[in-house]
Amino acid sequence: MCTSNRLSNLAIFVSLFSMSTTFAQKPNLNKGEFSGLIRAGIVASQIHNDDVGGYNKFGGTLGGGVFTPIGEDLNLQMEINYAMRGSRKRPDTKNFDYVTFRLEPHYVDVPILLKKFIWKFEFEAGLNNGFFLFSRITDPNFVLPTSVKDFNRYELAANLGVNVPINEFWHTNVRLHYSITPASGRLQFVNGFSLLGGAYNNAVTFSINRVFYPKD
Repeated sequence: MCTSNRLSNLAIFVSLFSMSTTFAQKPNLNKGEFSGLIRAGIVASQIHNDDVGGYNKFGGTLGGGVFTPIGEDLNLQMEINYAMRGSRKRPDTKNFDYVTFRLEPHYVDVPILLKKFIWKFEFEAGLNNGFFLFSRITDPNFVLPTSVKDFNRYELAANLGVNVPINEFWHTNVRLHYSITPASGRLQFVNGFSLLGGAYNNAVTFSINRVFYPKD
C-alpha cells in the first residue's frame, strides 16, 4: 500500500473515530485559570527541497502543555514537545530503483498557539520554535543536496490544526507544520532580489491529547 493511501486511511480513521464519539460540552474556564495537557502521536513528514518528496517518513511525538482563556471561546496555549521529523526515500521497483534512505532530525518544539472554538471544534494556529537536537541517517553514502547537509540549531515554523473532542478529557488533534526559516541551509539573494535556498520541514501530526482541568 502506498504512503498516500496509508495517510488517507489514517486521516479517515481519526475522523470517523472522533465523529462517532459523543462530543463533550466546552468547559467553562476563567481568565488566568490554567489547564494542562499531555499529548502523544505520530508524525508523517517530508523535507521540501531534498529532492525526495512525499510524506514517507514516519516518527513520533510526545509532550505536554498548558492553556488559559484570553477571551470568549479563545485560548492561549504553550507546549513543549519532543518530535521526530525528516525524509525517507522509498524504493521504486517499477523503475528498478532499489535505493532506500531515511533522514531523521530530532527536535524539541515549543509551539505558542491561539485556539478558537467554533461549534464543537477547536481550531488552532500559531508559531513553533524548533530546537534541533541531533539527526540520524540510514545511509551516509546517499548523495543529498547541499541544502540538507547540516540542520540549523533553530527553526521557526507555522502550525495550523484542529482539536476534536472525544469526551471532556480526551481529544484527537491534527496539526500541520511548515518551516518559515530554513531547517537546513540558508536563504540567499539571487539576481539581487529573489530569495532562494534552504530546506524546509513539512509535517502532519496526528495525536491523542489528555486534558487536565483545575479542580473547583
